[in-house]
Amino acid sequence: MDRRLLALALLVALNAPSGELRAEPTSTEDSGPKVLRVGAGIHSGDLFAPQLRPDGAWVAYGVREEKKGTFRTSYYAREVNGGLFHAIWPKAHPSFTEGEGTASFTDLTDFAWLPDGRYNAMVVEHKDLQQEVLLQTINVRFTGSKNQSEPAVSPDGSQIAIVSEQEDGNGTELWISDTTDGSAPLQLTFSDASERSPSWHPTKPQIVHELRNRLGGDIYVFDLETFEQRPLVRAGTSDETLPSFAPDGRRFAYLSNADSRDGLRWDLFVREATDTLARPVVRNVRRSERSKGYAWDPSGRHVVAVLDDAEAGYPLVLASVDGTSEPTVLFNTKDNMDPSMIAVGDAVRLTWVAIDEKAPEDRRYRIVYVVDFQPGELGGLAGSADKPPAPGSADG
Repeated sequence: MDRRLLALALLVALNAPSGELRAEPTSTEDSGPKVLRVGAGIHSGDLFAPQLRPDGAWVAYGVREEKKGTFRTSYYAREVNGGLFHAIWPKAHPSFTEGEGTASFTDLTDFAWLPDGRYNAMVVEHKDLQQEVLLQTINVRFTGSKNQSEPAVSPDGSQIAIVSEQEDGNGTELWISDTTDGSAPLQLTFSDASERSPSWHPTKPQIVHELRNRLGGDIYVFDLETFEQRPLVRAGTSDETLPSFAPDGRRFAYLSNADSRDGLRWDLFVREATDTLARPVVRNVRRSERSKGYAWDPSGRHVVAVLDDAEAGYPLVLASVDGTSEPTVLFNTKDNMDPSMIAVGDAVRLTWVAIDEKAPEDRRYRIVYVVDFQPGELGGLAGSADKPPAPGSADG
């Protein structure tokens, strides 16, 4: 599909149907779909890790900003097609104990939607205890004296996996809990290494994750039916990290510094689940503390990633997972980070953060951008040499 025929302005409309971006034709001098700017001018700090609600109607994001002389990390949710906006912090929570409330915690540092979009999991800093994972559906708390992080919710929403520090301080382990009843959390792994970055298989009871020891990081999978933990990628002393399955489960992706002389460059590899050959798909990926730096398109045929190239403005690129073509720059936004994608009806909705170049220079923070691609459009863009379009002017 010709990108020049897709010049659509994504306009904010309070009466737009939930989960759809209101679009109207704009100048034919523009090329490609317009980009919706979300959260522009609201915060005094960079936004990070945007996550679309499963129906696409809301986007949650984090921000670290100064409030009354103190820097705090918080999460907010913003309606994509309207003016509704609120902080994630609840006034009450099923996991709060007697005498405990929002004021018992200093920061909300991570967040994940549950598949129904009504509830969430969050990582909070407790004033007196440690970093904890709170689950909004029921009173589930991974109690202990050590930090917990990286909540990963199963595709059906029935279970959640987290990473928890061992009581003896010797690395981290994977834990799991049901989200629908009061079952006690269950420890899955018991090793001298550190398990990190859990991610679920889309249809099987399996969790792919990193296992790090003194030699480096490897990619493992934990099978919840057999309770077997087996390696998928072991590449000597290099680091393989941040794995995830494709939406169809046929492939998995991960970052590796195996081809980097100094170990500082991260390349995105994709491998068939039943094969041993890994294909380099995007070289030099920009990762962050709360993002893999790449995202699968819902069909599993493409990935969107950010290049760790400061001179080029950290471009946002699209690549085919077969590795047969060079990545294509999608938009000319600058200082891009943290892409995420979901399906919304027949469309594909992409979100990421980048500098708000329309703001005054002293307030040019990263804000959230959202754009829809129509069916088949990503396939037409992959490998395209067209000049990337400018971001649109519609604000959320």
